[in-house]
Formats: sequence, C-alpha cells, structure tokens
Amino acid sequence: MISAAQLLDELMGRDRNLAPDEKRSNVRWDHESVCKYYLCGFCPAELFTNTRSDLGPCEKIHDENLRKQYEKSSRFMKVGYERDFLRYLQSLLAEVERRIRRGHARLALSQNQQSSGAAGPTGKNEEKIQVLTDKIDVLLQQIEELGSEGKVEEAQGMMKLVEQLKEERELLRSTTSTIESFAAQEKQMEVCEVCGAFLIVGDAQSRVDDHLMGKQHMGYRWGFALLARLVLNSCLR
Repeated sequence: MISAAQLLDELMGRDRNLAPDEKRSNVRWDHESVCKYYLCGFCPAELFTNTRSDLGPCEKIHDENLRKQYEKSSRFMKVGYERDFLRYLQSLLAEVERRIRRGHARLALSQNQQSSGAAGPTGKNEEKIQVLTDKIDVLLQQIEELGSEGKVEEAQGMMKLVEQLKEERELLRSTTSTIESFAAQEKQMEVCEVCGAFLIVGDAQSRVDDHLMGKQHMGYRWGFALLARLVLNSCLR
C-alpha cells in the first residue's frame, strides 16, 4: 500500500517542502538518489502501475532536468547505466516470455483433458438430475392418487417435498450450465504473445482494443521496442 508520504511525493515531488530556490540544487544526475533507469529513458516501475505486473513504486528521483543534464554531460552512455538498464529490461521480458509459455502449456493441458472424454463434474450432475426427475415423477403420481382419494393434507405435504426436489434439480442444472460455459470458453482461449494475458478468440472488437491499449500490454510492447533499440545502439557503437 502506498503511504501518504509516497503519494505526496508522486503528486508534488520529493522536495515539496523546500523553497523554490532550494529544490534539487544540490542533487546531480549521478547521485545515488536519482533513478538511473529514468535517465536512460523511463523507469520500468511506471509501466505497470495498478496491473497484475505492478513492480511497486520506485523510491528514487525521476526528474526531467536531471535526465537532460545527463544527456548533455561528457559521461553520457559511458558510465554503464544503459548496460544495467538493458539487463533489467531483459529480465522483465524473460519473465513475460516464461508466462507466455506457461499459458500455452495450460491451454494445451486443458484441451487434452477435454478431448480425452473423461467423466467430470458435468456427467455426475446429469446423473443426479435424472435420479431427481425420476423421484419427482413418482411423487407426482402418488400425489394424484392421494388427491383422488380425498387425502388432501397428505397430498399437500408430499407436494412440498416435490418442490424441494425441484429446487435441488434446478440448482444442479444451473451448476452444470456454468461448468459447460466455462469449458466452452476455455476451448476458445488464446495467449497474448506480447503480455501473456488470456484472450477469448473472436471476442468483441471493443474488448480487443481495450486489451491492446491497456497499460500492461502497452508496457511490454514499449519495453520490447526499447530493448530492440538499445541492442541496436550497442551493436552500432
């Protein structure tokens, strides 16, 4: 959970309590309190806030002026910041690639289990539903006989039992329908090759667009693009 101090840092800056002429006057771009990833382009912690891939808040300073000072300095790209940044991005992207592989493995396992035809909860529920239906039919016939004999109270008591059995049958039917719905949906799932999220094949375009423009997907897409650019720059140097 973000503390009140961290929230104020994000909204007003870490030097919010200093006078205007005091702010960061004594902080250089190479100070340990400055985020070196931010100097290289961006801080990865900012990519995935409030997503499943949230890296947590960065405790270091993010300052555009300090980044410009670093880019103009004679030590630009000579102190190893870019190398460390590249290594960190590679670790993040390696993790999402593992997630993508696990997603494919999970879908493959699920499809194999469904195609094997093994009896599952749905089949057992169908058997219970049939047993309840048979009991209800027998009781309804008995109620009809009691009614014809004038045994109204006994027939009413037995009708309450029938209603209870019907409720139990409807509950089983709704459970079976839910299980089948999930199974059908599972067959139509696919894994996003960028961020590893599970997607529904043939989903509405609006939902597809929401995913593509979502913070997690865009974060990994941006990360891959920057990683390729950093690798290219290192090869050209």
